[in-house]
Amino acid sequence: MFRKAAPPVRPEAAGAASVDEIAPCQKLVKLRVAPEAIAPVRAAVVAEFQREAALPGFRKGKAPADLIERQYAKNIQEELLRRLTQRALEETAKAHDLKPVGPFEVRAAQFSETEGLRLEAAVEVEPSFALGDYKGLPVGAGSEEVTPEEVDQALVALRESMAQLVPGKEGQEGQEKERRVPALDDELAKDLGLDNVPKLREHVEAKLREQKRLAQARARETAVTEALLRRHPFEVPPGLVSHQTDRLTRDFKVRLLLSGTPEEQVEQEAAKFTEQLRQAGERHVKLLFILDRIADREGIAVTQDELVGHLWRLAQRWKKDPVQARKILDERGLWPSVASAIRQEKTMALVLRSAVVENGGVA
Repeated sequence: MFRKAAPPVRPEAAGAASVDEIAPCQKLVKLRVAPEAIAPVRAAVVAEFQREAALPGFRKGKAPADLIERQYAKNIQEELLRRLTQRALEETAKAHDLKPVGPFEVRAAQFSETEGLRLEAAVEVEPSFALGDYKGLPVGAGSEEVTPEEVDQALVALRESMAQLVPGKEGQEGQEKERRVPALDDELAKDLGLDNVPKLREHVEAKLREQKRLAQARARETAVTEALLRRHPFEVPPGLVSHQTDRLTRDFKVRLLLSGTPEEQVEQEAAKFTEQLRQAGERHVKLLFILDRIADREGIAVTQDELVGHLWRLAQRWKKDPVQARKILDERGLWPSVASAIRQEKTMALVLRSAVVENGGVA
């Protein structure tokens, strides 16, 4: 309700502040806000309540300050403490060049307007690491060539997938069913929307070539990812790892359900992969930090056109108007992550373009 600006709590006004590392990527902040730094913030809070309050017998904003302080004593105290805490922690983080990746967790607080405010708060911060080589990373050689034998095998599989059960011989238990596989002929091709068998072979060959191309692209990205992770050993914030692991676990459970695993067995099956999912979450978080550091080094930015294009693609996928899609993203706090994801994709593309095929050449 009352969110207008108030005097900041500067580090010098906050008194001595200390920052200690309690675990990798985790800091413990201890600070004190002196009584003299509290008064101007309190005055600003009271003034805001006074402007907005409507008390009986007074026009809005015209009630005396002392009456406001009595009427809203608890609310004023809560807002004062909230604001002092937030701003003191923000100023301390800035003064000590901390880069939080999550909210401060206040572990201890002592507050009175005569003694001041003493705080202890923990926070997870970005990891500190030196950026190693990321250009010229090795990737395996691959071929998009499709052999006639592969086309033949694909056509056999296609025909098998189109097999039908048809009436067969009369047996003692009635008429039996036979599995009939369609012949490889022009009729089959036409059933699939193509003119003849040669056109069908061309179509299958093109599909196989595209599959190989996509598989090679995935293999190159996997190789580059592994190389980046090997060259950058560092710890990552456990809270981010936990969040990513939870997301991967939810996705894994959905896949189990879609694959036919009974709902009552999903939790049990997912529990078998807890450590693998945690490791995958950790690797994902670490890779994002590496890519962000590379993007900073290379000056990679996201343009407005790229953001708009991404929003249009999302809207088409969701079958929504772009304005509705943007609203959904904003409501879920996801819009900033859209720009971040585009930046990471551009960074990975840069790394892949510079990768070197192991038997010579550039990927």
